Amino acid sequence: MVHQSLGQRLSSLRVGQKIGLGYALALSIAVCGTIAGFGVGRYYQKQAEEQEEHVRNEVELLHRLQSRVLQTRTHQQQLIPLAQYPEKFQDEYAHLLKHKAEIQEIWAELKTFVAKPSTIKDDLHQPTIPAFLQTYDRVPPRYSQEVEHRVEQIRKLNLASPIDVEQAQALILEFTNSDLALEFDGISDDLVGLIDQAYQELEEAESLQQQANVVSEKIVAASIGLSVAIAILLAVLTSRAIAQPIQSLTSVARRTTEESNFELQATVEQDDEIGMLANAFNQLIRAVKQLLQQQKTANEQLENYSQTLESQVEVRTQELSDKNTQLQQLLEELQRTQVQMVHSEKMSALGQMVAGVAHEINNPVNFIHGNLTHVQEYAHNLLGLVQLYQNYYPDPAPEIQAEAEDIEMDFIQADLPKVLDSMKVGTDRIRQIVLSLRNFSRMDEAEFKAVDIHEGIDGTLLILQHRLKDKPQRPAIQVIRDYGNLPLIQCYPGQINQAFMNILANAIDALEEANVKRTYQELKENRNLITIRTAMIDSKWVKIAISDNGTGMSESVQKRLFDPFFTTKSVGKGTGLGLAISYQIVTEKHGGKLDCFSIPGKGTEFVIHILVQQQIRDPV
Repeated sequence: MVHQSLGQRLSSLRVGQKIGLGYALALSIAVCGTIAGFGVGRYYQKQAEEQEEHVRNEVELLHRLQSRVLQTRTHQQQLIPLAQYPEKFQDEYAHLLKHKAEIQEIWAELKTFVAKPSTIKDDLHQPTIPAFLQTYDRVPPRYSQEVEHRVEQIRKLNLASPIDVEQAQALILEFTNSDLALEFDGISDDLVGLIDQAYQELEEAESLQQQANVVSEKIVAASIGLSVAIAILLAVLTSRAIAQPIQSLTSVARRTTEESNFELQATVEQDDEIGMLANAFNQLIRAVKQLLQQQKTANEQLENYSQTLESQVEVRTQELSDKNTQLQQLLEELQRTQVQMVHSEKMSALGQMVAGVAHEINNPVNFIHGNLTHVQEYAHNLLGLVQLYQNYYPDPAPEIQAEAEDIEMDFIQADLPKVLDSMKVGTDRIRQIVLSLRNFSRMDEAEFKAVDIHEGIDGTLLILQHRLKDKPQRPAIQVIRDYGNLPLIQCYPGQINQAFMNILANAIDALEEANVKRTYQELKENRNLITIRTAMIDSKWVKIAISDNGTGMSESVQKRLFDPFFTTKSVGKGTGLGLAISYQIVTEKHGGKLDCFSIPGKGTEFVIHILVQQQIRDPV
């Protein structure tokens, strides 16, 4: 009954009203779907924004805490050399107390931040940060109390006396190497992991925002698709409702034409435009010939329009194909940009860590190295004095002679200068390694700078020395340096050092892969070689070639060598980013060229061409 009543109401509507009703229904579905899509997208986007704000506050607190811990540790270590200067010692201690108060304040803020209820789901730091706070909750107060205790002991000493100064320095140095100090250092180490997790959570929040946009777009697209389908369905039903009376009318017209019977009348079943058309047809049936001629003309026009429409469809199809190609190119560029951003963040963090480690090592080593000269002089003077006593008093008292024999005085006179010389060689070696680390990181050189390329190569080789030296399974890898006479090169030193590091590390990997099936004796007879050659091509270009005598690579591998994420190494030994980043550093950031030449079974050579002077480009 309801279906029949609805059908009667629809039949009573005019054609325009039926079409308008269909359009209204399809449009309402599209509007409702769009509103729902934006609503869902806004809900998830709001959650993502709350998570991102939570993570940024968390990262800010963790960074502040890490900075104050490192500063406190640095000021405490600076107290050692300043013990003989009371005013500077007191000033440095005042800085330490200031950072101690800041640590307590930030620690309280972090506890409050963790205790605050969070609406964020799957928060990675909820279990880790409370555990961190519980583990180190008593470490900062104990550390501060111990520092204050030792400072109070130092204040009781007479710092005008060298003996008391040495005693004060010994007190602070003993505390610097204590388990409590190392436990305090552990706070900074654990903060690094917490900050890394926070950055991962930040990336997840950004990904959640993108997903919210995608969900919103899918809902909107689905609603529009549904509205289009309903519109098509209504169009089909409407066309049928219109076509059936027209077919009846056409049948009458055909019979009239075939039988030449112009007395036939079309049946009028509806009061809509079709009924009006039937009435008009009955009035104009005598003009059938004229109408047929008009229909022929209309068919010719329709055919021409169809051909024009096909031509427009082909043009539109070609335009869509071109847009798809552009979108694919944009997607590839986006992927490369994402790879560059991730690598830039990782290299920035690594450079900061290397520079920090080098700085922390450099201070105590310089302190030891600077005092060794005085120790050598004092030892030489004391040994000379002992020699004078032996020359002028060859027969000392029995007690002195017995004590000299017990402590092996002759051996001490001969060995003490050697011990001091070896200590000086060791500190020189450590200072050289620290200098290489600082040169490699180049954290303070974000702009173009004229540098010595050979210094960067030597520093990189020094950092890789642990992989080049001899091992139980193979002899040391021999490095041949064939340096030409090069001027200072304008470049980003840190980036160029990174490119050298990636290429040399790949050369070492290739040699170690080739050594798997060779014995130690075979490797000793045919040594692993890495050859580095530099030369001036002309007044504008410099050539740096790095080659190895490994297994080489096939032509198919060479074609994909500089593609992001492409690697031939086993899982866990390579990410496929090193050579891709090196290629970008040389070509895009320095306007140079990076080529690879390899012969399977013979070895591989990477050739870098770089300008001596160039225009400033944006750093990676």
